[in-house]
Amino acid sequence: MGIITLTTDFGLQDAYVAAMKGVILSLNPDARILDVSHQVEPQNIQQAAFLLGETCHYFPADTIHLAVVDPGVGSGRRGIILSTPGGLFIGPDNGLFSYALSPYLPKITSDLLPAEGLLKLDLPRGVEAFQISNPAFWLNPVSTTFHGRDIFAPAAAYVSLGTPLSEFGPRLSWIYAFHLPGPEIAADGSFTGHVVYIDHFGNLITDITLRMLPSDKSIGLEILGRTIYGLCQNYTQASGLLAVIGS
Repeated sequence: MGIITLTTDFGLQDAYVAAMKGVILSLNPDARILDVSHQVEPQNIQQAAFLLGETCHYFPADTIHLAVVDPGVGSGRRGIILSTPGGLFIGPDNGLFSYALSPYLPKITSDLLPAEGLLKLDLPRGVEAFQISNPAFWLNPVSTTFHGRDIFAPAAAYVSLGTPLSEFGPRLSWIYAFHLPGPEIAADGSFTGHVVYIDHFGNLITDITLRMLPSDKSIGLEILGRTIYGLCQNYTQASGLLAVIGS
């Protein structure tokens, strides 16, 4: 395993990302480290989960995805390694891998959603999880505020070197995941979607998929009291607000 991706809310002004990369390369000089994003809004776990979920399936299936958006660092929250058919994921167990795991998890309905927005989900067949609790794979000493450098980065390096996942700690039967709301479909066939992400171009990315739309694409999209009629194929086909199928 040679590819390790990084997703964090650390930004690029400070040295936090470089420190994590340094730890990985010190343990595995042959590791290939690729950045997904370090511009996640501070402590915005759901935003990071979306970005990771949108990109992980473009990587080889043996890629290690290291993600750190960790407002609970230093508390009792678990550090985990997940093994899925589409890749391995390392980071805090705080819902960060919800979108990446959604193809393998049962649909999470709103009536099951607790107040804090997280569910304990039993792992389905084909997905394994292990707690990162063996200090033999940590840096020493371990900071109470930077587990990305001291616990998760070393874990990613050791996994890339072929360390069996069972050596990191006990096998887990469940993980935390966010409620991922889907469009609400009314009796008349209309539906209400949700904006799940806003990119730096200002595009509002929704959870409405192409499969939900009529074959002739004759739709009206209402947002904040304004209606957009029809779908455009690209940004040159209309001025002002427009609706396009996402890439």
